[in-house]
Amino acid sequence: MMPNMRYWTFLDLVDRHSMIPPSFTMLNIRHWTFDVGRSTFASLFVALLGLFIMTLLTGCAPVLRNAGGVRIVGDIVTGDKERHIKITTRDPQLILQIARTDPDQEVRAEAVRRVSAPADLMTIADTDPDRKVRVVAASRLRDKDELLRLIATNTEPLARLAALELIRDQPTLFNVAMANSDPMIRKAALERITRNDLLFSIAMTNSDSFVRISAASRVTDQKRLITIARTNSDPLVRRSAMRDITSQAVLTEIVTQDPDRDIRKTAVALITRADVLEQLAVGDTDPVIRYLAVRKVNNPGILQRIAVTDLDVLVRKTVVEQISDEELLTSIAEFDPDAAVRSTAIQRLKGPVLVMVLATDPSPVARLAAIQNVTNAEVLKETVLTDDDPGVRQAAATRINNRLLIAAVAQLDTNVNVRLAAIARLTDQAILETIVRNDVRQEVRAAAAAKMVNQTTLKDIALVDSHRSVRRAAVERITHQAILEELARSANPNVRLLAVAKLTNQQILNDIARNDPFPAVRKAALDLVDTPATIKLIAREDSDPSIRKAAIQKLTNTETLEAIVASDPDRDVSGEARARLQALKLSGAHTSGQAFKTKSTLTQP
Repeated sequence: MMPNMRYWTFLDLVDRHSMIPPSFTMLNIRHWTFDVGRSTFASLFVALLGLFIMTLLTGCAPVLRNAGGVRIVGDIVTGDKERHIKITTRDPQLILQIARTDPDQEVRAEAVRRVSAPADLMTIADTDPDRKVRVVAASRLRDKDELLRLIATNTEPLARLAALELIRDQPTLFNVAMANSDPMIRKAALERITRNDLLFSIAMTNSDSFVRISAASRVTDQKRLITIARTNSDPLVRRSAMRDITSQAVLTEIVTQDPDRDIRKTAVALITRADVLEQLAVGDTDPVIRYLAVRKVNNPGILQRIAVTDLDVLVRKTVVEQISDEELLTSIAEFDPDAAVRSTAIQRLKGPVLVMVLATDPSPVARLAAIQNVTNAEVLKETVLTDDDPGVRQAAATRINNRLLIAAVAQLDTNVNVRLAAIARLTDQAILETIVRNDVRQEVRAAAAAKMVNQTTLKDIALVDSHRSVRRAAVERITHQAILEELARSANPNVRLLAVAKLTNQQILNDIARNDPFPAVRKAALDLVDTPATIKLIAREDSDPSIRKAAIQKLTNTETLEAIVASDPDRDVSGEARARLQALKLSGAHTSGQAFKTKSTLTQP
């Protein structure tokens, strides 16, 4: 017995318990009894819940198939959309039979995973009608000779790729890359090759250009890359190799000696030595190479020299875009023989030189470039009034601010585009009205009408102008409903059609939809009508079948639609009503005959 440890006897416990008040003792007994009951219930609940879940997971999933060595169980939620396939037999012959002949390709694939005989796997990989099954069979082969035969002869590319994935040694991959009949298989093989000597051989000798290019791009040995770039017979392969060459000397040699322009262009793009680029920009005989080189030159002296001496327009123009010497730019703007080069220089200049260009340069292109930077009002005025080229005058018209001058140009210039440019800046309503009433060109009149605000004048234009585009422009500017209603009842059906589209008065629209003699006007009004009685009347009585069909599309009353189906003399109209009726019944959006009662004074339901 350990010291200081007291053992309680039953009598001791009784004595201690007797010291506790009776009421407290009874309370604790009840509390203990409740805790025990609650704990027992919780344990029972957890056990039942676990049993229920296990039942769901195992006992309730639908068994879709369970015969002949195959068990297929569907998912409890998705059913046969998500299947779990298990081969339940261990009989090799039955497994092979399933793998070869089962009508379900997923079952065959699962069975193939249990087949081990190489001959059987080869047969399945060669003959199964399903791609996935053939891939599974190919991926289970291990003998290199069998894999190579499959890679060489199988008709399914994915099966060949699956077999190729199992080849590890580099020489075998090399042989596949060189000899396989399918370029895709060749490329897949070379992408697994890491030996530079093998990649080099493929790049130099493979019969397929695409494979040679891919191989060259994977070579990392600089000597072999240089050999490919110098000697390969295929320019595309040489370019592929060049992109990984690090020697500037070799790239310089190629750009100066290779006879192929595309090879030299690639070399220029890869060269970073400033002295080589400057030499190419100044002295190469090929203007394309000079152009590519000059874009990478930063030496101002070299650029200035090229700008005034190079014989090629594109090279000079490219240089002008890079220089900032104002004196040199002025000289080029004045004396370069090519208008495009002069224009490029002019675009970078300000001040008096632009006035000189406008006055003396024979090219409209150069003068147009100059006018974009001119701010002097007198120069702009002189140009818009006197320049021979309409494009230059038009550009000047967009930059002037003199209202009288704008008005004069808008009315008097002989070119339509110049007048249109001036009208776009014109706000004088009297001048706009003069133009819209007098200009001979409808596009000018329409542009003027589109800027007018006087509603009465716009109404007159809509009624009297001879061209539809002008009338449309006028109507589109009218906002007064009274004027639109007047136009909607005018003699010209085209004007009525334009005006109806802007009406909001349902009473007027109802009347036009029922009574206008022109079907297109009635149809335009009908589109805006929301009075059920009017729609019903049109669907039953309009003389034009196309209008009746349009009204039918707005009906929801089944009794009216049934009456039309039964009585309309036009087969297309009755068919339209029948289709509308069916659509409403399917959607539940139909109404009874009472739904079309209305207080309208125009029609009765």
